[in-house]
Amino acid sequence: MTLVILEEGAIGVQGMVGKHVAVLVGDGFEEIEVTEPKRLLEEAGATVTIVGPNEESKSRGLRGRRGLEAAGTLQADVAVDEVAAQDFDAALVPGGVSPDRIRTHKGILKLVKELDNERKPIATIGHGAQVLISAQIVRGRTLTGAPSIADDIRNAGGLYRDQPAVQEGNWVTCRSANDLDHFERAFLEKLAQFQAQPLT
Repeated sequence: MTLVILEEGAIGVQGMVGKHVAVLVGDGFEEIEVTEPKRLLEEAGATVTIVGPNEESKSRGLRGRRGLEAAGTLQADVAVDEVAAQDFDAALVPGGVSPDRIRTHKGILKLVKELDNERKPIATIGHGAQVLISAQIVRGRTLTGAPSIADDIRNAGGLYRDQPAVQEGNWVTCRSANDLDHFERAFLEKLAQFQAQPLT
């Protein structure tokens, strides 16, 4: 896999053009965990779609956070019920309190399960791993996430690693926003390597 340093420090990865990434977001998302990966993915040639839990997330928008402080709003491009796993090559679940808001949404969980069944890359940051737990796909997998959910990962049958980023199979998981540098490069490489299998 070839990494190319673009102007202004962006990372370009051969094989990214044409890749389509769903970013699964609810109210309370950690702003930098959406905006920074989105920027890098788009600069590398991928298409990024913000997927919200409902129609209101398109009209009203989703409220972001910077740590404990309120941040701006983000308009969802689509509601989850408008899309399917076949529309995307990968998914990203950023952290904040957003994962706790969307982890009980049947449409979000269905999309994540289907993407995982198709072995498409799935990435989470911080509390984003809560969505994997609720999708009941953590058992037997190795991952990282916010230290405060380490016991939740273990109780769901996963193996928690207190590391900046962990790659296992089709997953790339990140401990926190402070570890984005490690995570972003790994996710770009994972996505660039992915080749969709033809439908049979």
